[in-house]
This record gives sequence, structure tokens and C-alpha cells, in this order.
Amino acid sequence: MKKKLKLVAKILLWVLAGVVVLLLALPLWIGPVVKGVANAVVPGITGTDFHLGEFGLNPYTGTLHVGDMQLANPTNFSEKNAVDLKAFDVDFAMTSLFFGKKYRVEFVEVNGVFVHVDVPKAANFLQIAENATGGGDDDEAEAQTVDVKAPEAQQTEAQQAESTKAEPEQQEEKESKGVQIDRITLKDVTVKYGLPVKIPMDLELDGIGADSEYGAAFMDVWIAVRDKVMSVVTSVGGAVGDLGKSAAGALKDAGGATVDALKDAHGAATDALKDAGKGIKNLFK
Repeated sequence: MKKKLKLVAKILLWVLAGVVVLLLALPLWIGPVVKGVANAVVPGITGTDFHLGEFGLNPYTGTLHVGDMQLANPTNFSEKNAVDLKAFDVDFAMTSLFFGKKYRVEFVEVNGVFVHVDVPKAANFLQIAENATGGGDDDEAEAQTVDVKAPEAQQTEAQQAESTKAEPEQQEEKESKGVQIDRITLKDVTVKYGLPVKIPMDLELDGIGADSEYGAAFMDVWIAVRDKVMSVVTSVGGAVGDLGKSAAGALKDAGGATVDALKDAHGAATDALKDAGKGIKNLFK
């Protein structure tokens, strides 16, 4: 009996040791696993080519690295990729997963990103989203199902209002846990919106969600980043356009002045030749 107990104890110790080793080696093997799964699964979701070359996650330090990522456009667009990303790094405060009313990210850094937004309505991203959601067939089917059930389950507006009033007013919807991002840095950003515009400076956003008790919603973070990038793209694009117009105007003026100068020079040369001819003719009289 004692031998059996010792054998069971040894087996348990070996299993425990194996689990500990796997956990300690988690940052080493999680990257290849995620890359393999992403490269195999994402194209089936988006309906486009996808490549993820680098992925690293260390849950013990809260660091995430994504690099060498390309999401291709659908085949009916001239630009090859919708998104081309060199590096994306995040430093996450792990304690905020378990404590506090919001998640906290110390910094996010995006380095070397190209985004193609089809003019004028981002049709490439809309098509990718449609591929990912399976198109509109499900929505139509759902709408038909609702219409069939409507005669039996429909409530009048008065009944709905009454049921709303019957709910206890003391119950308040609990705020969902959002995120606070201390700093977002965007480097080497190029956006093709009609024409490619390379942002000539690093962009920074600080303290997103810091003023809110529950942080900012993830969609609000995306909107803040998008608005920041597009405002710079618009201003840079406008400046480039104004510069182009000014350069075109200057070239036009210079061309006009050159033509006028050539005309004057031609007239002067013609008159000089005429006078010289008259002088030679007089010499032989």
C-alpha cells in the first residue's frame, strides 16, 4: 500500500512539475501557436489574404508584441493591402485585470503602419466586414422571423411604456469596465485616402479614460485615434494640395514670363537683322 502511495505521489509531483514548466514557458510557445492559428483562421473570416509574422505575449509582465502583419484588400481593389503593420507594442498593468474599476494600459506604440481607405466610403473595409459577418442574409432571415412572430408577441406602445414604468427605478445599470491608456504613440503612419499621405511627425494621445471612473469604452479609444490620424491626414493633404496649386501657379506665371521674354527677344532680333540688312544694302549702293 505504501509503495502505491509513493508511486501516486511521484506521478502527481511529475505532473505538477510539468504544469509549472509549461506555465513558465508560456511566453515561448504561445507566440507560434497564435501565429499558426491566426494565419489559418483569419483568411476564412475576412475573405482576404492575411499574414502574421510576429506575435509575443508575456502574461507575467503584461507585454504584447505584434509585428509583420498584413491584411489584404478584397480582389476588386487596386491596392494590395488594406493594412500593413510593422510593429504594435502594448504594456498592460496586469493587476488591473483583477482590481479596480477599469483596465489600465501604460502605453501603446504603433510603428510603421499603412492603411488604405477606399474613396469615398471605405468600401474595402465594408466588404471585409461583410465577409466577416456573413453578409446580410442572416439579418434578412432574422427580420422575416420577427415578422412571423410579430402578430402573436407584439405589444402595444402603451403596454411597453407601462412595463417600463413597472421596473424598479432604484435599479441602475452597472457601468461596464473600460480602459485607461496613459499614452498612445503612432510613428511612421501612412494613410492612402485617394492619394497616399505620410504623416511627417509622431502622433501622441495621452490620458485616454483617465478622467472617467470606469475608463473609456474601447470603441471610444478607436474613435479618438481615428479622429487624430484623419485630422492630420486632412491638414497635411490640404497643405500638399495648396502647395501643388501654388507651385502650378508659379510655374504658369514663370512660363508666361518666359514666353513673353522670348517674344520680345525674337522681335528685337528680327528688328536688328532688318537694320543690319538695310546697312549692308546701303554699303553696296
